Amino acid sequence: MTDIKVIAKVGNKEFTNEDFQRFLSSLDPNIVRHFMNEENGFETILKEMLNQELMLHYAEDENLEDDEEFQRVFKTTKENLLKNYAYQKIITSAPEPTEEEIKEYFEAHKKDLEKTFVNASHILVEDEELAKDIKAKIDKGENFEELAKEYSTCPSKDKGGNLGDFCQGQMVPEFDEVVFKMKEGEVAGPVQTQFGFHVIKLNKINATQKPDLDTARENIIVELKRVKQLNAYQNKVEELKEEYPVEILL
Repeated sequence: MTDIKVIAKVGNKEFTNEDFQRFLSSLDPNIVRHFMNEENGFETILKEMLNQELMLHYAEDENLEDDEEFQRVFKTTKENLLKNYAYQKIITSAPEPTEEEIKEYFEAHKKDLEKTFVNASHILVEDEELAKDIKAKIDKGENFEELAKEYSTCPSKDKGGNLGDFCQGQMVPEFDEVVFKMKEGEVAGPVQTQFGFHVIKLNKINATQKPDLDTARENIIVELKRVKQLNAYQNKVEELKEEYPVEILL
């Protein structure tokens, strides 16, 4: 257990290492990582925490909470927090899936739970025209693997662009949509994703993996929970409409 230590003061108010950790957890994780990787990152974030405390003192000294604009923002923020809290309270009250429900879902969705694995390679570049030129070279008979080693910006270039075996959902959607419609040996592209432009080669379509209950259980529970939570929310909404009639006047 970490010892609680006072690490700073603003006036008579003390701030401990626990206060600092709570402040860290309130920040965007990317911002925290950025500053913590810098030489004086800890001190920079600590100073910002103390600066915010100074702003609180200023607000209290000036009675800013009595400002009309603050009251309006405060009311809106409070309402939004209450709405979100009410929603979370409703969905967390939904019952957990039973073993019988899990088995029933598994039997009813066996086909949907099947996974087809493929083996594919790609050449990733930043420029669309370059991707088109590479595709043209392949169409003329140049070796895909050698072109991957020469042009690709992906670490897979060292393996001739080979990405290994993967199933649907493991790649970004734009890549998935193309590769799982291809035939063995086919080359397609350019396909644009957030990473750049891909020229894709489907090497092999592997046997479809049949699901078993133990493997699928976690995903089934997630889906059943989602449905139960949605139903709990919709039921509560319908119940409230009985007490507070809703009209759309468009």
